[in-house]
Amino acid sequence: MPVHTPKSLFELNIQSAQDCLRLYEGLSKLETKMNIRWLLRAAVVFAVSALDTYFHDKVKYRVGRFSLNDLPVQLAKFEIPIRELTTWDEAQRKGNVLRNWVTEHLSVRPLQSPSAIAEGLKLAGIESLWERIEPNPSHRRALLEEFNNLIKRRNQISHEGDRQQSRRSGKKLRPIHRKMVRDWIKYIEDLVFKVEAAFP
Repeated sequence: MPVHTPKSLFELNIQSAQDCLRLYEGLSKLETKMNIRWLLRAAVVFAVSALDTYFHDKVKYRVGRFSLNDLPVQLAKFEIPIRELTTWDEAQRKGNVLRNWVTEHLSVRPLQSPSAIAEGLKLAGIESLWERIEPNPSHRRALLEEFNNLIKRRNQISHEGDRQQSRRSGKKLRPIHRKMVRDWIKYIEDLVFKVEAAFP
């Protein structure tokens, strides 16, 4: 069985977004009457899901490596119910217990905003995420602005059916095109590359 890392799992997960994009490109050559732009919207949702999962995995795969003597500040403050102390006492591998506690905690917390991601990664000892992966302040602003645009669009697709919400909009679908989606997938892949370079 292969040993996975957050990066290798990301590569498996981002494949869904790439597959949707390829399917869209193939169907567009057939000149079908179907509205195949939904494949582009699905690609956006899959791409953001791959990124969210990557950040969860980045935390999960790192927290189990710490001992009580070298816990990151945020992990040292992590709260658990007192009844869980027996789990800790009885565990042969304490790192697994830490990982399971943090994984359960994060399971209901999406890591889809710059602040949520930065806070979540502090549990794994990753401080100043955005400053480390993009030291130039103006480039960092642009990086985060694009990030927020992507997440906003993903939310419009997931929560609003990607329909315009104003009264006079006629609830028409927002425009989407192949280049936009391809650029977002590339943006996400580049972002993961930067995080891996800064925090292998």
